[in-house]
Amino acid sequence: MSRYLLISRSAEYETRLRRLLRSKLEALPGEYLAFGPDETLAQLRGSPRVALLGPLLNFAESKAIASALQERHPGIGLIVVREQRSDLEDWVDGMAIHAVLSPEATDQTTVDLISRLEEWLVSHGKLTPVREEPEEEQSQAEPDADVTGLGEFGLGAIDDSIALESTASEGDSDAEDEPADTLILPAPLDEHVRTEVIAVVAPKGGQGKTTTAINLATGLAEVAPNSVVLVDADVQFGDIAHALNLDPHYSLADVASAGDDEMALKALFSHHEDDFFVVPAPPSPELADDIDARALGSMLRNLSTMFRYVVVDTTPGLGEHALAALENATDGVFVTNMTVPSLRALRKEFELLLDLDILPSNRHIVMNFMDKSSGLLQKDAEEIMGAKVDVVVPRSGAVVFASNQGVPVIHHDVRDPAAKALRELVQRIEPSAAPSRRRIHRKTRTP
Repeated sequence: MSRYLLISRSAEYETRLRRLLRSKLEALPGEYLAFGPDETLAQLRGSPRVALLGPLLNFAESKAIASALQERHPGIGLIVVREQRSDLEDWVDGMAIHAVLSPEATDQTTVDLISRLEEWLVSHGKLTPVREEPEEEQSQAEPDADVTGLGEFGLGAIDDSIALESTASEGDSDAEDEPADTLILPAPLDEHVRTEVIAVVAPKGGQGKTTTAINLATGLAEVAPNSVVLVDADVQFGDIAHALNLDPHYSLADVASAGDDEMALKALFSHHEDDFFVVPAPPSPELADDIDARALGSMLRNLSTMFRYVVVDTTPGLGEHALAALENATDGVFVTNMTVPSLRALRKEFELLLDLDILPSNRHIVMNFMDKSSGLLQKDAEEIMGAKVDVVVPRSGAVVFASNQGVPVIHHDVRDPAAKALRELVQRIEPSAAPSRRRIHRKTRTP
């Protein structure tokens, strides 16, 4: 029988808690909250002893469901799962919760906090003891140094309440010396600024589409720092996070399910050191089933109200997610190479998009991996495609080298011919994006 309840919009966090708590956990999707707390709790099969609310629930939802849970299940323990941000005091003062837990907390800290809260509720007569099976017995560990009273945060004490402040691993002696993660927010967007959604598409895989999208976002961020977001909409096998050496806590699955709650969305983006944000693809292909094309389109429209530039790396071909990106795009960057099958496939893409009337008004054709030994000239390629090439990117080992180091090539070596060509693409969209030597990657190159 389940003892713990999770109400969340994060599929990744639910998967993690199921792994930690197994059959003890019952999870309800946060989408039920759209029908109200009563309808949400009508889905419950058991009587939870501790409930975790979040991530990705807003204040009104959390408050309403917390009140309904306390009314139906007196004595229940309530944990809000969210980052320690400046508005935490409003959450603590606005609802009777017992703890605040960071979604980035370690597995051990998460399990310890839930267990200790349940033990406290039993010791204070709010819950009756539960007979543990022998394999479930837990040793009585000393209180985790990462868990402190809410009053210690200067938020005003809640009777015997506890909260998580740090996500350091248990026993990490250096944790206290490490600075806390800083939540970097998108730059404020002037209401009169024209925003652009740029879909980067290719008829086949292996055309260099992802590299193009990464360097496009990097270049645009030079003129619009922290007002560019790169979306990895290759929902099954996107690898932008790996290409940029990012270790994201949230993915496209979380952002797409967050709705239009701008505050919730801002907490889900990963930030790159080159001053742009990233929405990475889901960490496993099965999570792609939770992201339909309509949700992706709605998400892109929301992002276009928050960012000056939204760059979307799509799934190869013209699947439903790529079409959703193009339907919401102001610009389309079409990437191909010097092979006849790819050129013919791109021509078919143009014909289909014209028939569907969703070819973006601003079109940019990138001819990637240009090599004189390919047997084709540029004019031959244009004749096969039925369109003029806008940017020619020569084959370059620097692109592979930069990618292996997790660095955009336009910041790795501004003098490389491929970097110059990708800069040309950036300047087609933003002419003021001139190369800057101050951002060149400075690590020593290996021979």
